[in-house]
Amino acid sequence: MFQIPTRQNKSMLLFAGLVTTVYAIAMMVTNQLSHHENADVLSMAIALDMVVLVPLAFYFLVIRRRGYSIIRLAPVVILSLVLASLIIPKDHQQALHVLEIIVFPLEFGLLSWIIWRAFRALKNAGRNSTLDPLEQFRQAAFGLLKNNRAAGVFASEIGVFHYSFGSWRSKAHCPAGFNSFTHHSRSGQGGLVFAFLVLMAGEGFAVHLLLERWSLIAAWLFTLSTVYGALWLFADFRATVLRPILIGDESIHIRAGLRYTMEVPKSLISEISHQQPDFGKENLNLKIMGPPTHWIILSESIEAEGPYGTRRNVRAIGLEPDDGAGFEQALMKLNGD
Repeated sequence: MFQIPTRQNKSMLLFAGLVTTVYAIAMMVTNQLSHHENADVLSMAIALDMVVLVPLAFYFLVIRRRGYSIIRLAPVVILSLVLASLIIPKDHQQALHVLEIIVFPLEFGLLSWIIWRAFRALKNAGRNSTLDPLEQFRQAAFGLLKNNRAAGVFASEIGVFHYSFGSWRSKAHCPAGFNSFTHHSRSGQGGLVFAFLVLMAGEGFAVHLLLERWSLIAAWLFTLSTVYGALWLFADFRATVLRPILIGDESIHIRAGLRYTMEVPKSLISEISHQQPDFGKENLNLKIMGPPTHWIILSESIEAEGPYGTRRNVRAIGLEPDDGAGFEQALMKLNGD
């Protein structure tokens, strides 16, 4: 059945039509620039349409109509600059270079403002001590972006650098009224991460030299991705140490580094087992390698928040607490056994 488009959908369709028209005209005109006597004027007009008109249309037709945060304008501006540099011939990019000089400081300032807001939220964490730094980052990001997935991505990115470089004097997060249980020593996560880092360093250097013979850009992109991967592994280990599992009076707050966070009400905990249950994809193993020693089995599925804002339904959570006996006793006490 045909449905009449809503006002918001109409604005999206209008924006899509405008973008299609701008890019169609730009591609048609740029093919004729080399034969036109006013090539510089036309290239300036194209650059303004792609880098200024399109983001402005996105702001008025999408952001304002839907009540989104202005932060969402940033990737549109960057993408517009990238596409303009690909479409406009290099001999006619003078106006585009001027726009880049103007836009990138604004983008940098916007990013700095977001980071400042996130770290200010972290500084004020004492006002809400039940939230650890990673959750503080996510809360601050959601206040700016109004989108759970985008906030998760931002929190994960900032969390990588915070736990790698900014957490050396931090203590494990354990609010008053909770019992904390670490789960990084018995599992050998520190040794595994160290071995992975050594392996990544050696192989990364060798692959960089091989790729450099083919493409210097590809070699450095690979190296940067390897460095980021190593940084993520190290940050995840630090986050695992500083974000122990918390057991309170009404729930268990399960945290596994930068990977997963979930709060399980005591009413949903049906069994503590040493054997892996048969729930298929709803089994979540929180150990880096090897089988867990404990499985928390739930009476129904809950949603766990993963890295970069991903979500996953879980029915059983596998882990290896450093104090297995104390962990079991705390869970039995939580369930009133």
